[in-house]
Amino acid sequence: MLKRFRISNFKSLLNIEFRPVGFNLLIGPNNAGKTNLCSALRFLGLTSMNTLERAAYNAVGESWSLSNVYVSDRTLEMEVDCVISHQNEQLEFNYRLKILATPTLKSGKQSLQVAEEFLTLTGGGFSQTTLLENRGGQVKLLHEGRFLSRGGPEAPYPKTTAPSEAPRLSQLHNPPAESPYVETTAPPDATMLSRLYDLETNQRANLFKRYLQLWFYYNLNPQALRSPEVLREESPVIRHDGANLSHVLFRLHNEKPRIEKKIIDAVRALEPKLDLFSYSSPDPQSVYLFLEDQDGNRFSPQSMSDGTLRFLALVYLIITAENYKEFSPFAPLIFFEEPENGLYVGYLKPLLERMDASGAHGQFIFTSHSPYFIDLFDTNLDGLHLLKPGKPSSVLVKPDADKIRKLLDEMPLGEMHYRELLG
Repeated sequence: MLKRFRISNFKSLLNIEFRPVGFNLLIGPNNAGKTNLCSALRFLGLTSMNTLERAAYNAVGESWSLSNVYVSDRTLEMEVDCVISHQNEQLEFNYRLKILATPTLKSGKQSLQVAEEFLTLTGGGFSQTTLLENRGGQVKLLHEGRFLSRGGPEAPYPKTTAPSEAPRLSQLHNPPAESPYVETTAPPDATMLSRLYDLETNQRANLFKRYLQLWFYYNLNPQALRSPEVLREESPVIRHDGANLSHVLFRLHNEKPRIEKKIIDAVRALEPKLDLFSYSSPDPQSVYLFLEDQDGNRFSPQSMSDGTLRFLALVYLIITAENYKEFSPFAPLIFFEEPENGLYVGYLKPLLERMDASGAHGQFIFTSHSPYFIDLFDTNLDGLHLLKPGKPSSVLVKPDADKIRKLLDEMPLGEMHYRELLG
């Protein structure tokens, strides 16, 4: 579970610290930085499996203007604190990444290179122990089994109190004869985390890597939701715009029919005549989805409203998160832009009420401008976060929950946001 995310010099964000809970809502006027914060989270997640340039392109559609235009510094910094449950142990990870975004004269892009990268772990025999150290391509990886076999945190192996204070092994006095660290080099265009092989020697570092790969961003597009095209390279997940939905549901139908049934039951809140999903796959590259009633009448996505399709996709994400153990060893982090678009908010209320606000079954981060959707968070004020525009940086404000509770007798939460009373 993500506990803290610090981002500095990414788009409009300078030294912003975001502390999400299980169930979160980002609000604020246009150009306040809500999408930039989601994009920064998405970018970091993508760096666990892509080059920096590819991660930037997939996160924001470009790689030439990631840093804040109002400052001369071209160093981007990101830091994550998270807790992952593994084999009945609570593992606390801290990951820090510093990227140099250097303008190139020929292309006009920013060349992205890893300047520093640190991953530390506490728990399970580790105490603020550096698992990975990358200084400009000079890499040291902890052999985790060797570390634990030699006595773990009591052995004379390097430990750090914070990633920024991680020492170079060459600076240590009297290092052990058989160091638990393996030295290597890496090209600077990608994180070392993305290049890790899934080996027993780096089991916990890979655990954190797999967690980052479960950070999903969604800004659904009705045309993409209607597409029957199979995107095998991204299977079995829905792409950020909604593409691959038919293929993902088809796989669920064949592999997890009980979960498909839960989705159908939830979608009946909007489509009460729905009886089942049916599919047609005339070729390996296409899957056609149909909603079918009890009389056998079939309705394709082409005849469904945009709101119905968005609701179906959101139901899928929430219910698969509830049943995450069927798919993954730990729960995902999902950020979803403006879920109320094209939807009657009344349909969303029971859907959101069924979600586990603790985050034990997945963390959700929504953005919204709708006062009626914002009203749904009046009992979950800990998850409310306000972003305000500013120069040179957006400002992230945590609204005063006690003050809001007193005002709720006078007006709903969405009205408070409209009147700018939240911060």
